[in-house]
Amino acid sequence: MTAIILGVTAVAVLNALAFPDSNGVLSVQNPSIISTSAAVPERDLRSLPESQSVETQNTANSISPFELARSINNVRRTKVDVSLKETWQKLGVEPGSFEDCSNDCEARVFRHELSAHAGPEVVLKLTRFFDFCRYLVFARDQDERGWKFLGYVDHDFNKYEMARHRIASVNGKPFFIVRGQQGSGSGYALYAETWYDVGDNGVKPVLSYPSDGHTNPWPAGLARSFKASTIAGVADSNRLTVQYTVSYDTAGYDNNNVKLAFINRHRASYKWDAAQGKFVLDPQQSDISADEIAAIANIESEDEPKEGTKIGETTFYSSSKAFIGGGYEVFLKHNLPRLMTIAKGRTAKSKAWLRQFLTECRDTDEKKALLEALGNYP
Repeated sequence: MTAIILGVTAVAVLNALAFPDSNGVLSVQNPSIISTSAAVPERDLRSLPESQSVETQNTANSISPFELARSINNVRRTKVDVSLKETWQKLGVEPGSFEDCSNDCEARVFRHELSAHAGPEVVLKLTRFFDFCRYLVFARDQDERGWKFLGYVDHDFNKYEMARHRIASVNGKPFFIVRGQQGSGSGYALYAETWYDVGDNGVKPVLSYPSDGHTNPWPAGLARSFKASTIAGVADSNRLTVQYTVSYDTAGYDNNNVKLAFINRHRASYKWDAAQGKFVLDPQQSDISADEIAAIANIESEDEPKEGTKIGETTFYSSSKAFIGGGYEVFLKHNLPRLMTIAKGRTAKSKAWLRQFLTECRDTDEKKALLEALGNYP
């Protein structure tokens, strides 16, 4: 259930140390860039025998995205499966979940301006069932007679929602962005966005971060949900900001149906690092750290194997602490003034909830201060 980036290995598994290095949010292995030259004009598949597989309809070095899409979508009409094994060999990529296609496959073609070259690139999105998704990116070759394959992105974990893409620009430069599911469990879901730079050298991931998700405790504790939105930097600035809105709701202990709600907003600023060729977190311009983002999203790096539900390289904890991976401590830090008011107040139900909740938190300075306040104000 991992998301494989560039069809080479990989990815979108969540770990606090990856895109941008120690200041990043998601973990991605170093992918190789897949590219191949192209050289012949595309042909119309409808003039070919229905049983003929797509790889026999192209010369050795050129694959037309339109022919490939047409052959896959024709399966539903012809009821004849199409083999793609040789197609992937020509493109130099692993077949993954698309070695052949039956009527469970679908292809969609998009045109987007993704590189410095004039004219749009062609993005071919392949899906199979509600689980597997592959994006293939093509550009016209220099003489406009054939196709050049630039690279691809796989996402094969789409339990609740199918992966989707969008285009965004920073300082006039477009980026191809894929949002995909990264985790799920009882009362838990997580999604992430990965930004790709598209050019002659391939499709390269340059930024990843948790985009939205929720964690609901059972039977009591603190539920949280978050959503990220991107804000491009000012003109002529190679910078973008990701704004997080995090909502917390309490669930009472021992039939104590206390209802409290908290909303926090944070900004993570990323700047383009030309030497590394990617966006990196700028701690001086951010009011939240990479570790805190990972904690809110329930991502915990796995230096040593631990018990839990493992997805890719990340372990999600489903114990009585409701997937705690430091997220409760982030909540204490950013809501201390209000929690201190509760601790010193006279509302018995809220104070009882807070006292019980603190037993599930690590011994941070905020926890110690709140316990002291609770002790002084029974």
